[in-house]
Amino acid sequence: MPDGAGRIGPELICEEQPRTAAAGRGTARKFIKIIERAPPLTNPVAEPMQEQEDSFRLLVENSNDILTIREADGRVRYTNPTFYRMLGYKQEEIVGSTCFELIHPEDRDLVLDALDELVKTPGARDSVQCRARHAQGFWMTFEIVASNLLDHPEVRGVVINGRHIVDRAKREAHKDQLIAELKQTLMGLNTLSGILRICASCKKIQEESGTWQQIEAYVRDHAQVEFSHGICPECTNYWYPEHTQEKPE
Repeated sequence: MPDGAGRIGPELICEEQPRTAAAGRGTARKFIKIIERAPPLTNPVAEPMQEQEDSFRLLVENSNDILTIREADGRVRYTNPTFYRMLGYKQEEIVGSTCFELIHPEDRDLVLDALDELVKTPGARDSVQCRARHAQGFWMTFEIVASNLLDHPEVRGVVINGRHIVDRAKREAHKDQLIAELKQTLMGLNTLSGILRICASCKKIQEESGTWQQIEAYVRDHAQVEFSHGICPECTNYWYPEHTQEKPE
């Protein structure tokens, strides 16, 4: 029953028990026995810790990244379900083995050398990119981040996080393609090539659409140039002869 604010007091239990009548003293009677029972002991710290552990386990098991814990010799002690879902293997094929044969031959020495150096330094952290073979035989590229927690009392292993980077690789390839196409377009804008149809009289240029455009406007639209107008000596003599007559000495 309640015992003050926020506390639970002892539990009182009432039991009726028969009492045998003494010889010659009438019928039997009953009396009530009150039993005090203390509430079960609880640890106020253990429950929040258990909730945190449950939340962490859910995060690990539902992560999009692969999480693996390895022994000092490289054998897999644990890996989350993402490993099996992403690479297609079964738990009995992975736990207890090194899985080094799943690493691409061209990347294997790099990964093994990095792991050997990592286990030499407690608390060390390193990253590497490598390819791993799917159960169906094709290769997948991962970015691996490893932490040496062999001296950690609750871990005692090398924690490895693997992220599939195919999406990032596709985005980078698409970006490179767009940059190349943009450069090609800019080169086309800065360079006039091919045959231009120009009027023999007024010197206008005919567009692909069939319209005619002043040569200055056409070049300005198709190249990064601007025009500054003047008049050459020949045109000056033709149009302004009075300004080109020799002055008397």
